[in-house]
Amino acid sequence: MKSKFIPGFIAIALILIIAYTISGGPQMLNKTAVSGNYIQTKPELPEFAEKTGRVAEAYIFAAQNQDKVMYLACYCGCADMQHSNNLISHKSLKECYIKTDGSYEPHASECKLCNDITLEARDLLMTGYSLKDVRTKIDNEYSGRGIGTNTPLPP
Repeated sequence: MKSKFIPGFIAIALILIIAYTISGGPQMLNKTAVSGNYIQTKPELPEFAEKTGRVAEAYIFAAQNQDKVMYLACYCGCADMQHSNNLISHKSLKECYIKTDGSYEPHASECKLCNDITLEARDLLMTGYSLKDVRTKIDNEYSGRGIGTNTPLPP
């Protein structure tokens, strides 16, 4: 009795695999991310932003949600930090990932605290917290760890 179902199951599995392959399924996995009720295309990241999967997740979130991370403070000390011969003076978490000219900032690729704040903010936003509540939680949790950026509160 069981043997009647096996050929049908195999046929259905093969059809699904073929349809997945034809529709570009393997490529789609690398180019899309679900956020809320919509799908966003994964931005092209520089090599330093893909140092680890966790770093890449943080860069992707920051790039796709600049309108949110611009209202989150960073507490890693980047508000007055020296990188090479350059003084970086970030004004928000956004600038840990995205420079004012729109290019990617390498700072967050080496900063665990930037990534911790970003990914925690992402998780809170995805579970329904408002941006104001996320800002409050981030400030309360991280403000004792270092000099914070002078970031405006969300509207």
